[in-house]
Amino acid sequence: MFLPKLREVKEALTSFFTAPYTTKFPFEGHTPAPEFRGLPKYNADYCIGCGACVQVCPPSAITMTDDTEKGVRTLTVNYTSCIHCGQCEEHCVTEKGIQCSNEYSISVMDLKAPEVYESVEKELALCEACGGIIAPKDQLRWIKHRLGAKAYAHPNLLLETQREFFDLTPSRPKARLRREDQIKELCPKCRHKVVVEDEFYGF
Repeated sequence: MFLPKLREVKEALTSFFTAPYTTKFPFEGHTPAPEFRGLPKYNADYCIGCGACVQVCPPSAITMTDDTEKGVRTLTVNYTSCIHCGQCEEHCVTEKGIQCSNEYSISVMDLKAPEVYESVEKELALCEACGGIIAPKDQLRWIKHRLGAKAYAHPNLLLETQREFFDLTPSRPKARLRREDQIKELCPKCRHKVVVEDEFYGF
C-alpha cells in the first residue's frame, strides 16, 4: 500500500532536482540540434536558378518568376507555406544552393512582411533569335564546368566561356535563320530551325 506512494514521492523529488526539458521561449532563445530543419535559405554563390527546388516543394511554397524584359529569374520561398520538409535542400543539384537553417521563428503581424520571404535573382540567357528563355547563365556555367572539355561542342556553352574573357554583343534577330547562326546563343527550337530550314528551304 505504501510502495506506490513512495514511488510517487521519489518521482516528484527526482523531477524537482533535475533540469527542465522545455525551454523558456520566447523569453530565452532555443538552440536547435545541428540536424534541425529550419527555414530554408538561398546561397546566391551556389544557387544556379535551375528551379529544381520549385518542382519538388510539396506545398508549393517556392515560386519561380521569369522577367524576359529585365532578363532576370527570381526564386522566392514563402515561409508561411513552408512545411520544413527539406525536399528543396535534398534535391538541389549543387547541394548548396538552398539549405535549411537553424532559424525557425517568423512571428509577424503582416503576412506580406519582407522577413516572410527569401528570394534570389539570377540573370537569364535569352535566345538571340526569338528572345525566349534558354536557362540562367549560372546554370550554363555550372553545366559547362561539369562537362569539362566536352562543353566546347555546344555553341551556347562555348559562348559562355568566351564571355568570361571579353564582352560579346548579342546579334539582332533576322527574318530567316541560316547556317551561320549556329554560333549564336539559341534556344533548342531555334537551333533546330537553323539546321532544318537551311537544309530543306524551298523544297
